[in-house]
Amino acid sequence: MDEAQRLATLRSLRAIGAPPGPAIEGAVRLAAHLMDCPIGLVTLIEDEIQWVKAVCGVDVCSMPRKDSFCVHALELPAHAVMVVEDATQDPRFVDNPNVTGSMNVRFYAGALLTASDGASLGALCVIDTKPRPRPNETLLDRLRDLARLVVGELERARADRLQRENQHMLAMVEGLSGVGHWRVDMMDQKVVWSDEVYAIHGLTRETYSPTFESALNFYPEADRAILSQHCERTMAGEGAFSVELSITRADGVKRRVVAKGAAELSLDGRSPAMFGVFQDVTDQREAMAVMERSRGRYKLLADHAADVIARVQLDGSSNYISPAIERLLGWTPTEMAGRSAAAFVHPEDRAQLDETFAEMGRGLDSATLEHRLLHRDGREVWGETRMQLIRDDAGRPVETVVVIRDISRRKSLETQLQLARAEAEAAATVKSEFLANMSHELRTPLTSIIGFTGLALEQDLPDAARSYIGRVDNAGRALLCTVNDILDFSKLEAGQVVIRPQPMDVVALSAATLELFTPQAGAKDLALTLDADPAPPVVADADRLRQIMLNLVGNAVKFTATGEVRLEVRWSPESERLRVAVHDTGAGIPADKLDRLFRRFSQVDGAQNKAVGGTGLGLAICKGLAEAMGGAIGAESVEGQGSVFWFDIPAPRAEREVAPATTPMAAAEVGGLKVLIADDHPANRELARAFLSGMGVEVEDAVDGLAAVECAGRTTYDVILMDMRMPGLGGREALKAIREGAGPNRLTPILAYTADAGEGLEADLRAEGFCGAVSKPVAAEALIRAVAEALQTKDFTA
Repeated sequence: MDEAQRLATLRSLRAIGAPPGPAIEGAVRLAAHLMDCPIGLVTLIEDEIQWVKAVCGVDVCSMPRKDSFCVHALELPAHAVMVVEDATQDPRFVDNPNVTGSMNVRFYAGALLTASDGASLGALCVIDTKPRPRPNETLLDRLRDLARLVVGELERARADRLQRENQHMLAMVEGLSGVGHWRVDMMDQKVVWSDEVYAIHGLTRETYSPTFESALNFYPEADRAILSQHCERTMAGEGAFSVELSITRADGVKRRVVAKGAAELSLDGRSPAMFGVFQDVTDQREAMAVMERSRGRYKLLADHAADVIARVQLDGSSNYISPAIERLLGWTPTEMAGRSAAAFVHPEDRAQLDETFAEMGRGLDSATLEHRLLHRDGREVWGETRMQLIRDDAGRPVETVVVIRDISRRKSLETQLQLARAEAEAAATVKSEFLANMSHELRTPLTSIIGFTGLALEQDLPDAARSYIGRVDNAGRALLCTVNDILDFSKLEAGQVVIRPQPMDVVALSAATLELFTPQAGAKDLALTLDADPAPPVVADADRLRQIMLNLVGNAVKFTATGEVRLEVRWSPESERLRVAVHDTGAGIPADKLDRLFRRFSQVDGAQNKAVGGTGLGLAICKGLAEAMGGAIGAESVEGQGSVFWFDIPAPRAEREVAPATTPMAAAEVGGLKVLIADDHPANRELARAFLSGMGVEVEDAVDGLAAVECAGRTTYDVILMDMRMPGLGGREALKAIREGAGPNRLTPILAYTADAGEGLEADLRAEGFCGAVSKPVAAEALIRAVAEALQTKDFTA
């Protein structure tokens, strides 16, 4: 036997560390007495240590295996005895510490402890401190007998322990399973119950001693007769029985039980005893009844549900399909039996279904698929299939519960929706292009009207002519305001307004905005007041803030005859929100008409608005801009006392300071510059030429984008003014051609001359390579300032 098997047998005894017991201690003492030796030991040899199980004559409990005498006995046959007459003369032990040390071992005789499976566990040995001759065989046989006694005691202890463990395990199993066991000795009618049988009867061992007759009294009369008959047949040799009966427990509670029994037959064919098991199945029966009722309800639901319910194996075969399948696909459950689920799925969608079943087999708990099914008549039916994995008690995937819903109508609606969305997107694209064209087509003639009337007003004119031209100028500017309102509102409705938050000084912006209305307020003797607390730089869209402020302050000045207009600006460091309110001392708004504010094309007092002008879109635009910035807008008013219009937007503190505005080159410094103007409208070119030539600028013009590229390829310019919308080659394409060409103007600043410049597009234009933008209609001062600033900027792509 190899060492691993020997150690396994030794460890199965669990003898190391356990008390030796009287029998083993007596065997040690008897061996020492028989051999007339002062020391006796029972040793058990582990892989590294020799443990002493019992000892007399010396105080030792263990020693290293390499120092052991008994370990050498393990090399001998089973039940052998090893004798060392004088250890000092034996080469194996001459240097052993037990020989040279305090134990002073000289004589040793040890009988192997051989287990019933042949494993040598250790030895029963005697030791003397004096050399001795080999004992006679009679004494050695006595030593062997005592060794067998020790082994027998060790194995008996193991058997007792295993029996106790088995009994404990049986009790635990009975407690967990609810199954007890019983035995009846037919010779003396003695009845033995396990603890679980007592528990099923509501009794304990201390309060009741069962007999065959008294045990029958727990059953009703009919069941008692049935049980007695089964017992008699079994005792007569007709075989085992199993029967379900009722009992009334000691506490009066009725239970359902299953009793099983068999006979123990003796050699002469008689039955000296009967044994069996006993189980309370009341809860199981109640659960089965509940399950059966639930199954009935489930079947009723499944059979009448609009959705198809099925149980599908992981290979695609079905255990159950509800009758709704006939309404969905025209097949009956019987006709579908034996066919896989994939057979009823559109060929193009079968791979998706197969992959899902494979994932379910790998442990995917649930899945939802949308795929096409094949109807009996050949048409396609869209279905939504929801799959839920079912596992067995060990957690292994078994099958899936499948619910299939007809989504053909939904898919049809989705298709219609996609078409409608595509049409809407196309319409939005058309509308966007229309707005861009309108912006260009409306503002381009206004550029000429406002620009040339401005130039004319600077001339020495007769009073009547000056009056007429002044009226044209006013009408043109009013028309520009109307056009701007309509285009702004259209862009808001189309969702084309982009909010570009930047660090800004809100107090400086408010002051500059309010200053623009000084002439109008002065003409009516109105006080303009800025009420603003010092505030740090915040992050917001300055252009959109200015647009709302201009509208609200402009309305307040327009509709206030006497008193004041106050612009109140507050920034909250706690909420990091900006609140702006415009207070006026005008006529106020009736309470029943406040709800008409901020509506498109709505005016509270048509007559008054007609007198001062306006489209009725200003407040609607303000509302759209405030909401686009994540804020809100509102108004309060008391008729006869005035109104307050306010808006509130998020404005987080800026992480960096606002860069101070660069000082533009003085207008006089543009003299001597050479500028190319590219625009397909002669009036626009002539107007720009008039503005710039008057400041000493040399101007050349190009009638379209292609002409602009040709001019830029042969002549050097200081600045190029490029119209964005020109036939043939537009402004963007012309810019790209100039930048990528080899001409002298690859690095020349190019300004976008556009009717859209005020629509938040300047940042995009700069990203495309323009150094800035000039908005149409353009004022002389704005054009000259833009040209001067273009010479200072390097923020464009070469």
